[in-house]
Order: sequence, then structure tokens, then C-alpha cells
Amino acid sequence: MKTSTWAQMARMAWQYLMRRKLRTTLTTLAIVFGVALIFAMELVLPGVEKALEQSLEAESEGVDLNIASATGDAFDPQPALDTLHNTQGVAAITEVLRRRIILPKTQQLGDITQIELIGVDVATLDQVRTYELRDGRFLENSGEAVVAPDVGKTGDTITVVTAVGLKTFAVVGVLTQGGLTPRVLIHLDEAQTALAQPGLVNLLEIDFEPGVNKDHLTDQIKTALGDDRYLYNASVSDEFAIMDIAYLIFGLFGVIALFLGAFLIFNTFRTVVIERRHDLGMLRAVGATRRQIMQLILIESLLQGVMGTLIGLILGYLMAAGMLEAMKGILDQYMGQFFDIGLLVTPGAFAVPVGLGLLCTLVAGYWPALRAGKTTPLESLRPASGATVQRAANWGLVVGFAVMALALLMLIASTKTTIPGAILFLVGAVIASPGMVMPAARLFNPLLTLWFAREGDLARGNMVRQPGRAAITASTLMIGLATFILIAAIVKGFEQLMSDLVDRSFSSDILVMPTVIGTYSSIVGADEAQVEELRQLPDVEEVAELRHAASTHNGQRLEIYGIDPQVYPDVSPMLFTKGESAQAYGQLNEGRKAILNPVAAVMLGASVGDTVKLITMQGQQPYEVVGIANDLLNLKLATVFISQESLKTDFNKTESIMMMINIESGADTQTVAGQVEDVLREYPQFTIEITSEYRSTLETMVSNNLKIYYGLGLLILIPAALGLLNTLTINVLERTREIGIVRAVGGSRVQVRRMVVAEALLLCTFGAAVGVLVGVVVSYGFISSFSLMGWEVDYVFPVMGIIAAIVIALLLALFSSILPARNAARLDIIRALQYE
Repeated sequence: MKTSTWAQMARMAWQYLMRRKLRTTLTTLAIVFGVALIFAMELVLPGVEKALEQSLEAESEGVDLNIASATGDAFDPQPALDTLHNTQGVAAITEVLRRRIILPKTQQLGDITQIELIGVDVATLDQVRTYELRDGRFLENSGEAVVAPDVGKTGDTITVVTAVGLKTFAVVGVLTQGGLTPRVLIHLDEAQTALAQPGLVNLLEIDFEPGVNKDHLTDQIKTALGDDRYLYNASVSDEFAIMDIAYLIFGLFGVIALFLGAFLIFNTFRTVVIERRHDLGMLRAVGATRRQIMQLILIESLLQGVMGTLIGLILGYLMAAGMLEAMKGILDQYMGQFFDIGLLVTPGAFAVPVGLGLLCTLVAGYWPALRAGKTTPLESLRPASGATVQRAANWGLVVGFAVMALALLMLIASTKTTIPGAILFLVGAVIASPGMVMPAARLFNPLLTLWFAREGDLARGNMVRQPGRAAITASTLMIGLATFILIAAIVKGFEQLMSDLVDRSFSSDILVMPTVIGTYSSIVGADEAQVEELRQLPDVEEVAELRHAASTHNGQRLEIYGIDPQVYPDVSPMLFTKGESAQAYGQLNEGRKAILNPVAAVMLGASVGDTVKLITMQGQQPYEVVGIANDLLNLKLATVFISQESLKTDFNKTESIMMMINIESGADTQTVAGQVEDVLREYPQFTIEITSEYRSTLETMVSNNLKIYYGLGLLILIPAALGLLNTLTINVLERTREIGIVRAVGGSRVQVRRMVVAEALLLCTFGAAVGVLVGVVVSYGFISSFSLMGWEVDYVFPVMGIIAAIVIALLLALFSSILPARNAARLDIIRALQYE
């Protein structure tokens, strides 16, 4: 009996959906994009990850164990070598110093923009592994190189940027495979000189004796060397970290898209339940139980979920194929022709998108189904009482205003409660919106009648008659517009913050900068002798250097910068949020002291006066926090500033990746910049910038980049447009007889069309008014919460954002009403009067 009941409900649900194809299509499309995005991710990224694993295994072929430093930087190998040579089962060890280098434009090799420079110990290399050559021979004499196929051929010469200027090598051999990044192999001692790492390596490759238990010996080595300084069988590349970021980004966008789709389905089914009161009441009157009514609504949502998921899977496969083709060219360029990727179609690839697609629709349909099941036959068949509807709306108004008042108290009370308060204010506005429909309709009706005299009254009457339905549509638009205003306020606030940081961070006269900002691990800096030569220029007053290393904390990367606290504040003062700047800078030279940026402070859970343990080349070392400050170059990265002496002692780093120069009073900036360029002629990895010009360019670039977020705000408005289109379409369907009567008593098609447009404008005006109010409050709450992360972002009232939101709302009303208005105007009068 249960099976036949389910089958009967399923047939009824299918028939209902098929009779309302436009509504079904619009609602189904709400789930398609999210499923497609997640499915494409599940097809492409595992394939890329598998290819990466195979490539890394191929690069380490023949090596039983790799040992790298915990920070990824170079280390003194001797203590580890002493231990390993005394470990039974270790057959051979070879030392390697490898570093990925971004090539400046003047040194790029065709399409190759970066190489991996690998210094190998020729005396011990063949005891551990061999590099297969397609041409030539391996390294013998100094000044020789073996390169990847894309880099050059035997007999060529290649020029490499180093910490001591340009260095030319003769190509004596060509590798069979290129590697993840085109490789250039040179002698270990030459690599140590080129990278300013004398006597240091960043990788030990180990071969075990035949027949030993590899896992047992690896554990024995880990115990002997410790886990705090070394990583075992870890790649020094960042590809897998990039993969994790890609998974996060794709997954986040997919989940957001599914959430918005589910919200649209929820709104649609709430509206459908309201409009089908009489249909559902008839079913209850002829014997249908509450459970069966719930089954009917849930099956409808499930059917739409199945259709949306199937279409999403097809679209996702096409998206994945397109993404793969786009990626192949890039991967071939940077990772070699041998890096072969394909779509990895597994049962697991279907599980997440199918599961989320169906679950979202079922959850979205559950609450409307529950409400439908609670409707009694008499209540459904009885005409809705205006007093009853208004009484419910009034109660919603009281409760909503109470929630909004509580939210305002949370906004005022503490920065820790501003985000919960902002979200609670949004919830209160949604609850109160049905009670605000009638006052809003009266308020905006005079404006509407200026353009829609007679049609405006009909539109207002329909909106007031169904405040719940109007509130649902307005709530969708309200959330979209509030989000847009939130983004506008954040953009304006960050523009001001970034402008302040730009002025402070770039206050020197001349900048010597790497060609690429941010990826400092791949930048070869200048050695101390070259910096000293800059100091000796006649018109140079002072030179502040920035040196770079890296560390980790619970698997997350920490950027470590070495500064000279005597000079750095003069050319690039940081914006302190905790601690006193002069005192903090003064303490940096007093041993292991550190200034954290807010991101690092949150990651490490530290404040001024606390002690944090940093993983260094000397093991974990305690650093006292003497200040927390923002710096433009590292605003979004977890960053620790220490003295250059501490960087040299604990991280073995002495090369400078950026230099900021102040010139003598009265000196000509252009002239001194030319002198600096002459000194650094052998260092094409640097560019020389006049700070004032660079600052202006950077401010414009930052402003333009922040404005990209307006695009995200517009994307979030898409569900609002679909929701409005869906609601207007439902209105036309449910008011078919009413429209037929209007036509029968003399109403023209133009008037019917204008009536639908007027209702859309009234709905959007109401949604925009509430959305602006909520947007202002929510944006204030979110921006105030940034202080918890150390970002002192001032709240700038988003005037232009509000104006743009209102214009967008009106445009949405006009565009969303085109199709429903046309359908309403084309209704046949006789059929409309017969419609049930």
C-alpha cells in the first residue's frame, strides 16, 4: 500500500511539474551551476594531483628517502650527515641545493618564465640516482650545465641570474624529461655561490642497502634526527599546497552556488504552497493525509533536484573538458610534455555533487512541505481572511523588530558580537518583512501612480492581498542588495586602508624591487657586497634592506622577514595596532624578538609580550612578540619581522630581496636612480622605481583590483533576479482568471503588461528600501569585526553603493517582468476565464 501511495504521489508531482514547464525550468536551473562546478572540480583536480604525484615519483626515482628542512630553506648538512653515516642500512647519501627561480623578462628562455636551479654533488650523485640524458654528457668541469629539453641544446650557453650577478654556463647535456619546472643542473659548489648559500643544502637524497626494511629504517632515521627540524619524503615544491587552495576555492564557489540555489528553491516552494492552498485542501478533503501532502511536495523538490543534478553533471563534464584543454597548454609550458593529465572519472567524483545536489533540494523543500502538511481541509478551502493574514503579518512585524533591536545592541556592545549582530539584524528584517508590505505599498504607491495610474492600484492591491508572497520575493532581493552594499562598503574601507599603507610602506625616494611581488622564495636576491656598493653612492643617504626566509606553524606557512630596525622605520614604517613602534623597533636587536602582522598574530594566537616558538634551521626557537603591525606587502600573509642578525643566525639567509633608498637632500632622484641602475646592471631580477611614481601606480592598481569584488556582488544578485522572475511567473499563472476578467471588462494587453511591470517595480522598490537599511547595518557590523584581525578599517558610508543598489533593483524589476508581462498579455480571454 505504501509503495502505491508513493507512486501515486510521484505521478501527481510529475504531472504538476510538467504542466508548469517555465516555473519548473527556472527552479531546476537554480541547482545546476553549483552541481556543475563541484563535479568539474572532482573530475579535473584529482587528475592533476595524480599526475603531480607520478611526476614527483619520477623525479625521485631510485631515491629511498628525501630529507629536507622543516622550513624548506637551506641548512647545514653536516650534523645530519654524521648521524646518517653512522646509521646501519644507509648505503649512500648525496647533497642537493635546488631552488625555483622566476626569470626576469630580459632573461626568459622563449616561453619559459621560471627554471629550477639544481646543484648536485657529482662525486656522490651516481651512488644514489642517475639522470637520464637524451644528448651529450653529464657534468664534469666547472661552468657546465645539464638542462631540460625546453631550455637549450648541447653546445648552447645559458645565462642564469644569481646573488652575485649574471652567470653563464655551457650546456653539455640535455635531460630526457623536463621536470615539473624546467631543470638546470650545475655543480653543487657553484649553486651554493649562485644562491648565496655557502656550505648549505636543502635536500639530502638517500639510498638504502638492499634487503633492508625501508619503513623501519626511515622511522629509525626520524628518531635520530628528530621531527622539529626536518621533513621526510617531502617535496620542496608548492604544487600540493596550490592544489589544496584550488580545492578550497572551487569547493567554496560550488557550495555558495548550491546554497543560493537551495534558497531560491525554498522561496519558490513557499510561494507554491501559498498559491496551491485550494488544491491541497481538495486533496485533504478527498482523503489525503498530512503525510501524503508532505510526500507530494518533497517528491516535487526531489524530482527537480534529480533533473538539476543530471543537467549539472552534463554541464560539469563539459566544463571540466574545457578547463582541461585550457590547462594543458599551461602545464606543458611549465611542467614539460611528459606531464600528462586527464579527467579522472571515479565513483567518488559523482558522490559529492550528486549528494549535495539532492540534499540541498530536499532540505529546501522540507519546510514548505511541513507547512503544507499542517494545512487543514477547511482552512484550505475557506477564502483567506484579510484580517487573519494581516494579523499574522503584524505578529511577524513585532517579533522582527524585537530581533532587530537585539541585533543593534549586539552591534554596539562589542566587536566580538558585531558579525552575529549583523546576521541577526538580517534575520529580523526577513521576519518583519510581511508586516512591512502594507505600509511600504502605501508609501511607494504615490510614486508608482505617477507612471502607472490605474495599473498601479491593481498592482498594489495584489501585493497587499498576499503579503507573505511579496515578502518572500522582497527578502531574496533584500539579501542580494544588502550583500552588494556590504561589498561596496568593504571596498571603500579597504581603499582607504590601502591608501594609508601605501603612503607609509613606500615613503623612501627610490625602490629596488624584484620583478615579481609575493613569491620571494623564487627570487634570487643581492648579496651583502652589492648592497654595500649602493650605500657608497655619493648621493645615497641610507639603504634599508628586506631579507626573506620561511617557516611553518601547524603545517601553515609563515613568511619571515629580516629588517634593520635602525633604518627600516625611516623608509617603510609599519602601521602598529598593538605595541609602541619606537619601543618595538628598538627591541628587535636585543636577541630573538619579533613583530607580527595581524594574520600571524591570529595564526599563532599571540599578542604583545607573549613568546612564540618558530621553526628555524636551529630547531624551534622562542621569540618574544614586541609589537603587532600591518605592512602593505604582507597584508594577507602570515608574516613575522625579526632582525637581520636573527635571520642570519636562525635561517641562514643574508641575501636582500628588496632595497629602499633615501637620497641626500637636494640630490636629483632621476640621476641617483640611474646610478643605482648602473650598479645593479648585472642583477636583472630587480627593477628600479621612483617611489612617488610607483606609489601612484600602485594606488590605482589596488583600487581597480578591489573593484573586481563588485562583480561578485552582481553574481550574488542573480538568484534575486531568478526569484523575482519565478514569483512574477507564479503570479501570472495563479491570477489567470483575474487577468481574464480584466481583459473581459475592457482591459487592453498593454494595460495587463503595465500591471505586471508595476507590480515588479513595487516589489523591487520595497526590497531595495529594506535591502539598503539592512546593507548599511550589516556592512557596519562586518567592517567593525575586522579589528579582531588587526585591520583597523574605517567605516566609509557607501553612498555610491546604495545608489547603485537602487538602480540595479529597478533594472532587475524591468528585466524580470518582461517575460511574465508578455505571457500575461497574450492570455486568451476565454481560456483564462475557464482556468481553474
